[in-house]
Amino acid sequence: MRHDLRGVPLSSGSPAALERYETALKQFQTYVGDPVATVDAALADSPDFVMGHLLKALALFTQSEKQFVAATEAALGGAMRHHASANDRERGLMLAVRRFLDGDWDDGCRQLDHVLVDHPRDALAVQAAHLMDFYRGDALNLRNRLSRVLPHWDETVPGYSYLLGMHAFGLEEMNQYPEAEAVARRALALEPRDAWAVHAATHVMEMQGRIDEGVAWLESRRDDWAPDNAFAYHNWWHLGLFYMDRADHDRALALYDANIHPAPTQFALPLVDATALLWRLALEGVDVGPRFETVADEWEARLPNDRGYYAFNDLHAILAFVATGREAAASTLLAALAQAAAQEGTNAMMSREVGLPLAKGIVAFGQGRHADAIAAIEPVRDRAHRFGGSHAQRDLVTLTLIEAALRDGQKALARHYIAERRVHKPGSAWGSRLAARAGG
Repeated sequence: MRHDLRGVPLSSGSPAALERYETALKQFQTYVGDPVATVDAALADSPDFVMGHLLKALALFTQSEKQFVAATEAALGGAMRHHASANDRERGLMLAVRRFLDGDWDDGCRQLDHVLVDHPRDALAVQAAHLMDFYRGDALNLRNRLSRVLPHWDETVPGYSYLLGMHAFGLEEMNQYPEAEAVARRALALEPRDAWAVHAATHVMEMQGRIDEGVAWLESRRDDWAPDNAFAYHNWWHLGLFYMDRADHDRALALYDANIHPAPTQFALPLVDATALLWRLALEGVDVGPRFETVADEWEARLPNDRGYYAFNDLHAILAFVATGREAAASTLLAALAQAAAQEGTNAMMSREVGLPLAKGIVAFGQGRHADAIAAIEPVRDRAHRFGGSHAQRDLVTLTLIEAALRDGQKALARHYIAERRVHKPGSAWGSRLAARAGG
């Protein structure tokens, strides 16, 4: 019987294909290299390599974009052709991918967890489930799914540091900041180039308002997390947030131009970060020049295919359309969100409970109907985790709510939410600036 480097059984694959599989898996974990291209080479060598097809399917689907759905379906089909000869673990992964494609992301994650019951060292299942927990806003399982498998891992198991990095992020999203930072630092002691572990510690510093430490942390380690890393744009985004907190908006814009969004992107995740940084800068009254128009062009080009697929992405597209006065595009996307909300599945829930009401609030904000914006955003703020993202990403919702209250003359309401921010981030100059505007 074949096994991967962690002792997990595989039903098929030549020695060359298995070697490429391990390379692709590490690329998936590290964001360095192209796991799909690597696994394609493995499949060219061994077309019956079930785990190659499944790695490709999960690497594609966890991009959270509709443009990869057809290729994911094809990759699953490649695995399913060998269903009879596959082992139970592989059939479990097939079922998980099927549920994801059917729109039930919650059950897809449950199926991955069923695989992990018998194969807790299945690094592919862990990685894919962690990403889907993030997209679903499931902070509990961002932490606990790793807690359930970590006792089966140690420093002798290949990829252990990446498990620690994921666990650190889950701890942070569950507000266990000291534990999260300690685990992230342990992961980095084993693998200094683990961008996800760097990211987890960065989130701790962001959430605690340790702005100067955050700048020093990212700047001093940039040779570890930035070169040739497909996730670097997000850590650059975090660095931009730290500089924004210092009111160094020129530096934040310089990072935007050089590192966060230096050119149009074919992927939604970097576009989300670009949009989110520009929106925050605009709330601060910063002139962002033509940058928002460029971003809105990219979102509008994606509308025909992507609208209504993932509410978190849709909200960021709405931000760009509102910022640039594109009422027709915003209306089209609002209609798509309403249609998605009327369907079944995970994104339907996300659209219904969070995406659509927030989008309506953003549109009202852009039209100067600030009381209406408050009425739409405030009830959703505390359940916004249900449509995914991190605490740091969803902070945009609270910042918009505060700004709407300030512009509507509801300074007591603004002070109410600013107080929360200043208690949690006492070292944040951003909170102090907002408090000064609110007269408190």
